[in-house]
Amino acid sequence: MKVYAVTDVGRVRPINEDSYYAPAEGERFCAVADGMGGHNAGEVASALAVQVFSRSMRDVERITAEALRAAVERANDEVYYAAMENTGMSGMGTTFSALAVQDDTVFLAHVGDSRIYLVRRGAIMQITTDHTLVEEMVQRGMITPREARVHPKRNIITRALGTESRVEIDVMQMSLREGDAFFLCSDGMSNYVEERDILRAVESEADWQDKLERLLTLALENGGSDNITGMFAVFEEAADR
Repeated sequence: MKVYAVTDVGRVRPINEDSYYAPAEGERFCAVADGMGGHNAGEVASALAVQVFSRSMRDVERITAEALRAAVERANDEVYYAAMENTGMSGMGTTFSALAVQDDTVFLAHVGDSRIYLVRRGAIMQITTDHTLVEEMVQRGMITPREARVHPKRNIITRALGTESRVEIDVMQMSLREGDAFFLCSDGMSNYVEERDILRAVESEADWQDKLERLLTLALENGGSDNITGMFAVFEEAADR
């Protein structure tokens, strides 16, 4: 597994409340988080969630769905208790999307509206489902996906780490195939780049860091009104160890 990441404050926000974790040598997990809350609380929430998650995963001998879920739950606990103990951070929270690999199986964990896409054999698919009000409206047939992209309530999140003592975490697993590329990103990226843009970047001849830089530039050119984070986890072989 090779991981590449980029983050940017964007054109409007005063600070970057996004955080990410790229694996150290020998590690096989990564994550993207997008914080929310007053003052600098969003920045604290996302950074703390990533820190606790990565520390927990380092203690895992064999990665399983249960181990990944436990690490995210621990991150939720730490963010929640930090908010409870500090009135200036009350109500802070963060989205969280993570990927971890064991042998030929990839495990995904997801809370909020940061996304994970899979690019496989010339096609792209969004693996995660946004935990947002407008996504619930789409699922109920009240609006179309196209309408959801510009809906005035598209930023209302229905699930996040740290806002409650317990959180429902979407955990999935799937078999890896040679050449798979996963794209993890905050909504500052996914709101301003289309799936076809991601696919076009993956299929370009540029190196992976340049692919990310091109997507970042596109997000900025298309508005850049939020913090922007993107990460590629690339598997050149199915059992890329």
